[in-house]
Amino acid sequence: MRIPLTNKTIRNGFISIAAGVALLGTGPIFVKTVNANGLVVGFYRMLFGGLLLTLPAILQPNGSAEKPSREGWLWAIGGALIYGLNIALWCTALNFTTASAVTLLDTTAPIWVGLFGFIFLGKRYPVIYWVGLTITLIGAAMTVGLNSLGVGSAQLKGNLIALASGFTYGAYIIFTRKARASFNAVKYSWLVGIIGAAGLFFVVLFSGLFSQPLPLQSMILIALMALTSQVIAWVLVNHALGVLPQSAGSVALVGQPIVTTLLGALILGEYITWLQGLGGLICLSGILIVQLTSRA
Repeated sequence: MRIPLTNKTIRNGFISIAAGVALLGTGPIFVKTVNANGLVVGFYRMLFGGLLLTLPAILQPNGSAEKPSREGWLWAIGGALIYGLNIALWCTALNFTTASAVTLLDTTAPIWVGLFGFIFLGKRYPVIYWVGLTITLIGAAMTVGLNSLGVGSAQLKGNLIALASGFTYGAYIIFTRKARASFNAVKYSWLVGIIGAAGLFFVVLFSGLFSQPLPLQSMILIALMALTSQVIAWVLVNHALGVLPQSAGSVALVGQPIVTTLLGALILGEYITWLQGLGGLICLSGILIVQLTSRA
């Protein structure tokens, strides 16, 4: 089920991914506020997100007369499990380092997506694409601030976990592009939530973390996070990834550090320096270059 690529479709795709990125940027703030084990937070986030999407996924037709193929199901299941791993790593990293650093390192996904396409699929991007990618990542690093990438043992551990999260994020983007050929955005987002939560359930169970119940306030915050940055945000992003060029769609997600850094300053006291503000503008410039030069 591939949506025809028209100018209007691509424009709507960029609007969807911009709105989705803004909501995704709120996720780290919620996790920091909950202040609980990252694996547990990740499990409940995906569970609540899947439950919230159950009725819409059942009621909404898939948009194709053909049933999803076996290959489509395999891509969807793989994408869901990889996203569950991504969320687990992402939430765990937030236990050790700043929200802005985790978001930056998680959004190294475009590097992995681009390298995968270049090495394994024989894709060739124009030089200006790689220039834009470099500018984007430099700007994102400036936005976060070098002080947040410190070498303290706990912070370094969190940064390394966040880097691994970025790798799984890139893999999720690749799987999503394949799975969205068989599923619409709502059904795919529902599958990601339910299957991803099922995978994390066994990880949390065998880790013995269910013996540490979360207070009601934390559960409410996780449910709210699931609604905004899990359900609404990823329906928008999954829709965009189904119509945008893979490279452009993934690099656009680098806008997340800007949102998270701004919210981190306002809510968590992670104050922004003039260098970080300049980095935000540079990051946006790099994203624009990539959007204008990438090809499907």
